[in-house]
Amino acid sequence: MNSGEQWWSMYTSSFIQNELINTFGHLIQSQIVRNVRKSIFYFVLADETTDISPIEQFSLCVRYVEDQKYKIREDFITFVPVYGVTGADLANTALETLSILGLDLKKMRGQGYGGAATMRGQIRGIQASIKEKLPLALSSLFFT
Repeated sequence: MNSGEQWWSMYTSSFIQNELINTFGHLIQSQIVRNVRKSIFYFVLADETTDISPIEQFSLCVRYVEDQKYKIREDFITFVPVYGVTGADLANTALETLSILGLDLKKMRGQGYGGAATMRGQIRGIQASIKEKLPLALSSLFFT
């Protein structure tokens, strides 16, 4: 085996390592989504952050009751790029992402956001936009 082939067999190339990370990330995300689907309801927790590129993005987490164990779980599910920063834009991004992941929006019973007014504003923020579309998604959860 020449030295050019060795790094492939040892899984030390950045390409192979990134492929492994992405594969395991998708497997973990799929398992979390399956668990949330089994639950009778879930809450969404979100916050905005900026990465080094600098792209605004959502960090989305779900809180749910684990099937048959009655254990409350809170799991990170994804980062989502955000291109519009109004409450309606953020709400659409969150709801579209949850739908793409395969979560039933009708089972959302709560929402929690960081401290920014756009995020948790009761009149024009994301929580108001989501509550307008999903009246059962209470907006009483906040974190800082």
